[in-house]
Amino acid sequence: MVKFYNIFSKKTLAKGLIFATILLPLQQVFADEVHVDPKQVQIKAGEYLFYASGCGECHTADKGQSLAGGKAFQTKNQGTVYASNITPDPETGIGRYTDDEFVSALRDGVGAKGRSLNPIMPYSAYRLMNRDQILAIKAYLDQQPAVNYKVPESNATFIEKGNNNSSDSLIEDDQKSAKWNRGKFLVEGPGHCASCHSSVDGSKGKTVNYAGSTVNRWVAYNISSDGDTGIGSWSDKDLQQYLSKGYVEGHGAAVGPMAKVINSGLSHLSQEDIRAMVIYLRSLPAQEKGESAASISVQELQNTEPSHSHGSQLFAALCASCHLDNGAGRQGEYESLWGSKTATLTQGTNLIKVILEGSMLEDSRLGTFSMPGFKDGYSDQDIADIANYVIAHFGNRNGHVTVEQVKKERVLLNIKK
Repeated sequence: MVKFYNIFSKKTLAKGLIFATILLPLQQVFADEVHVDPKQVQIKAGEYLFYASGCGECHTADKGQSLAGGKAFQTKNQGTVYASNITPDPETGIGRYTDDEFVSALRDGVGAKGRSLNPIMPYSAYRLMNRDQILAIKAYLDQQPAVNYKVPESNATFIEKGNNNSSDSLIEDDQKSAKWNRGKFLVEGPGHCASCHSSVDGSKGKTVNYAGSTVNRWVAYNISSDGDTGIGSWSDKDLQQYLSKGYVEGHGAAVGPMAKVINSGLSHLSQEDIRAMVIYLRSLPAQEKGESAASISVQELQNTEPSHSHGSQLFAALCASCHLDNGAGRQGEYESLWGSKTATLTQGTNLIKVILEGSMLEDSRLGTFSMPGFKDGYSDQDIADIANYVIAHFGNRNGHVTVEQVKKERVLLNIKK
C-alpha cells in the first residue's frame, strides 16, 4: 500500500484539516496526546477522496440536485447509461447499503443484493483504493443531504463482472520516489484519468496508454509524455496550474468535462498532491497520437493580416471583447486562446460544443469565470464560420467544421436539456 508521510503539524491537525487517513488505517494517524474524534477523521478523509475521485461531476446531472444521479453517458455500441443516485436516500440512493455492499459496488461493480451495476464506473481504478479509503468516502456521502430521485433505467449491457481476487490496494514501487507513488495512486486510482484519456480499456487487463480518447462526444486529449501531441512540452509549473486552476497562458483553458473535473475535484486537492500527479504524468511513456496544438505566439497573432470573412466579423462582434484578436485575453489567462488545443485542432469537435454551450471555471481566490453559449440567435452556418475562423486564425490551419456537425451537436444539446 502507498505510504503516507508525516507532513502535518499538530496545529494543522487541531484545525481539522486532516487528510492522513487517506492512506493509513485510522488508528495510526494521531499521537496519543492529540485527541480527535475518529469518525470526524474518517469523514474528512472521505471528503478529500470524494474530490480526488470526481464523484460530483458524474453523479450530478445538469441542473439536477447534487449527487442525485441521472446524468446520461453514451457508451460505444452499448447504449445509454445514467449515473446512479449516491445520496443517503434509503429508497433511491445508497442509504441502505452496508459497508460490504458499498465496497463491492466501487471495486467490483456489484451493488446491493448482488445486482450488477452499470459499466461506466471505473471499477478497476477504484480497486486501487483499500477498504478503509472506500469506507471513508461512504462516511462522507452519508453526511450529504438525501435526495429521493429515481434515475432513468439504463439500456446498456453490463460487461465487467465482480473480481473477488482483485488487488486490495496499490502496490508501492520501491524503485520510485514517494511523490511518484503518490501521483500514481491519484492518477490511476481515485482520479481514474485513464477512463477518459486512454483509448485502451484498462478494466480488461490491458495497459492503458493515456494517448487520448472520446467520451460523451468530447475529445479527451493525449496526456502522455509525447512532446508534440501530449504534454511533454509543458513545464511542470504550467501543468500544476492547469490541473489546479484549469487555465494557463500558452495552453488555454479547460472546457467541457475537464473544466468540471477541475471545478468539482482537482481544485480541492493540495498543491503537494497536484505536484505528485505531475511527477507521475511526466513518467508515462510517450504516445504520439492525435493533433498537436498550434504554437503561434501572441506577437505573431498581433501582426496577422486582418480577415474580412463572415467568421472573423462574428468573432470580432461576439468574442474579441474578452479573448482579444491576439488571443491573449483581456483580463487574464483564463480567456487566453493562443496555444489552446480546443481552439486550434482542425476538426473542432470540442470547439463547437464550447461555442454552443459556453464554459465555466471556478477559482477559489478570484471567483467564477464564465463564457456564455451562443446556441440561441445564431445559425448553424454562423457557428461553423466562427469555429473555422478561430482554427485558422489561432492555429494557421484550415478548419474542417461543417454545418452538419453543428446541426448534430445542437440537436444532441437540445435532447440533453
